[in-house]
This record gives sequence, C-alpha cells and structure tokens, in this order.
Amino acid sequence: MTVPTQAVEKTHWSDIKEAGVLRGMRIMVWIHANLGRAAFKLVLIPVMVYYFLRRGEARRASFNYLRRMRRFQPECLPSGSLLSLSYRHFLGFGESLLEKYLAWTGALPTVDMKPSEHEMLYELVARKKGCLAIGSHFGNLEYSRGISRRHPTLVMNVLLHDKHAAKFATLMEQAEPDSRMNLIQVSEFDLPLTLLLKEKVDRGEWVVIAGDRVPVGLAPRVTTVSFLSDQADFPVGPAVLGSVLGCPVYLMHCYKLGKRHHMGFELFAEQIQLGGRDKSAALQSYTQQYARALEEQLTKAPLQWFNFFDFWSDGVAAEKQIPGRTL
Repeated sequence: MTVPTQAVEKTHWSDIKEAGVLRGMRIMVWIHANLGRAAFKLVLIPVMVYYFLRRGEARRASFNYLRRMRRFQPECLPSGSLLSLSYRHFLGFGESLLEKYLAWTGALPTVDMKPSEHEMLYELVARKKGCLAIGSHFGNLEYSRGISRRHPTLVMNVLLHDKHAAKFATLMEQAEPDSRMNLIQVSEFDLPLTLLLKEKVDRGEWVVIAGDRVPVGLAPRVTTVSFLSDQADFPVGPAVLGSVLGCPVYLMHCYKLGKRHHMGFELFAEQIQLGGRDKSAALQSYTQQYARALEEQLTKAPLQWFNFFDFWSDGVAAEKQIPGRTL
C-alpha cells in the first residue's frame, strides 16, 4: 500500500476564484457594527443569492457533499430539498465570516465543552506543553482564541494553506495587531518552516492546522480513505508534521447550535509514530482515523462544513442527480 504522491487532476480548491474582497468584507463588518445584526442578515441574503447563482463550482460541491451526507446519516440534515439546503449552506458560510471576525475582535462568548475535554485542555495549558491541534473547515475554529485570551502565556500558530484566506487574515490582524494567535501563510512544508514550528512547540506554543484540504503544490501528498461512505483524498501533511514535531496531537473544532457555541477537544495521539517498514500504511491509518472523527463532527451541524470545492472529484454528476432541481 502506498501513499500516492501525484498531481491532482481535478480543479484544486486554491484555484477557485475567491468569493469576496477585502473591501466587501469591511463593508459587511461596518453594516453589522453600525446597523446591527438584523441589518447584516438582511443585506447578506441577496449577497449570498448572487454567489449561489454565480459560483457554479462551489454550488456543485455543496450539492455533492449534501447528497453524501443525506446518504450517510439522513436524520442529521434538516428537512427540505437539496437545493434549499445548499442555499442555507451558502448563507451559513456568509454568517460564519462575521462570526470569525467577531471571534477575532470582539468579546468572546462562553463556549460550551464537555467537562472531561475542558479538564484535558486546561491541564495541557497549565503544563505549558506544546502540541499540534488538527482542525478542519467545520464550524468556527476562531473561537479557540478564547483559550489564549484566558491564558496570557499561551501562543497559538495557525497554518493557512488558503491563499484566499490571506485577505480575511489581513482584516482580522489589522483589527487586533497584538493578538497572540499568529496566522502563518504556508505554501509548502520546507525544512526552515518545519524547524521553526519545532522550536515553537518546544517553547510550549500550539500549532493549529486544518486536516481537510489537499495542500497547494504540483505534487501534493495524499492518501485515499473512506469518508461519508465514499473514497476521498486527504492530505498526509498533518500526520507527517505531528511525527516530526514529536508532540501530543489533538483534534479541535467549534460549531454553533442556536445561539451557543460548542467546542470539542480530544486526544488524537500522544505521539504519531511513522517508523517501521510500512510508513505508508501508518499514514493511511492516521488519516483514516481523522476522517472518521470528522464524519462524527459533521453530523452535529452538517451545514457548517464550509469546504466549497470538489472534494470527491465528481461534483458535476452530483448536481445532475438532484431531483426536482430548478436552477
């Protein structure tokens, strides 16, 4: 069994045109700050209708994901056609951008956690032990900033593969330049970056990375695992990075139900071990473990996985199979 190291033929998520610019983000933030949340939501509706109609590739990806989620665990999705659910998916993404900004700049609300996970998180912080936290594009991971705000010595380093996220990161960093959550733009994991992250972890800092995006590059290292009852490519980078850093690895996510946020924090591995004769099998095993955990997370709030690209590389077929589609 090998981990394929090859160019991905489908359109890479990083090549999809960004659905907004810094000026537009600032306008929406201004509307919320000066006219309130109700006005923000009112303006957001036609904006997201526009993007829903114009962004065919993202729309097809949403259909593709929702179709699989309905097959995987139908009871977790709200009622309605996939067309209406997909628009709600888009609308939720628009609202999440405001949530991310508020999480970065405003007073953070109380985030609910299971007592056992809350205790594990705070014990880790108290020990001043660095770690790797693997997140995803599920929910609003920016609310993890509450951890660093409550612990003045903790520094969190968030690795961004998405070149389009740079504009949003710029907006947030301008709003709060003294934040101890560092946003690090990453194109590839070269030796200097790896050594830098190792130094940070050894100092007790946290490194946060998303595990559900195929990395940018001509030959991204991926492995194929089962995800939502189908086969999908996941990056092996998080597992490789965890092995190199030699630190505990955790899974972290935060999602919203009603008006409350819920944060999950669980141990993934005390230390990722890739030794032995079959490194490829070990990488696939760790990646499959992550994919299973992500499936469980998504069932809690399926419309909050904001991965609007062709994850399974068959999005066109998925859209054609939507019954009663009117677009």
